Amino acid sequence: RTNEFGSFSGSFLAPEGQVTGQMRIGDAFGDVSFSVEDYKRPKLEVDFDPVVGSFKLGTAVKVSGKAMTFAGANLADVPVNYRVVRSATFPWCRFWGWEYSLPSTPAMEIENGTVQTNSEGKFEIEFTAIPDESLEGSWRPKFNYEVIADVVDITGETQSATQNVSVGY
Repeated sequence: RTNEFGSFSGSFLAPEGQVTGQMRIGDAFGDVSFSVEDYKRPKLEVDFDPVVGSFKLGTAVKVSGKAMTFAGANLADVPVNYRVVRSATFPWCRFWGWEYSLPSTPAMEIENGTVQTNSEGKFEIEFTAIPDESLEGSWRPKFNYEVIADVVDITGETQSATQNVSVGY
């Protein structure tokens, strides 16, 4: 039955032993599709430490993180696959009373690799803050370096984390 606003609610049991994926429920007046998936609780997590300090273009940047199980055990000696993706944005400018911003540049992967966690589950990723040489420094671009870390445990489960570092002229 609908309420005074024409909405309704209810529940039903999805068929068991069926293939998961898209399902549909409906009647002569319409239908709705929804997705049914098996839930698998993750067994590990990966987090980055907060970024500390300031950086200059052309210098080394270090970010660190930790991988551990939800039970609290450190994930020692597991691979951490990482990618560093650079993009640029520009500050808003005033010109003849109008405010405008140059468009952001497309993202570009500048580095990738693999590091190992230590006995405490900690890892460190180091990369060079390479600027986009095709952009003039007078435009005052701000370069964002997105560090994506994928931790894979011995069962093959993968969890990811992302850290952003901004560097400008």
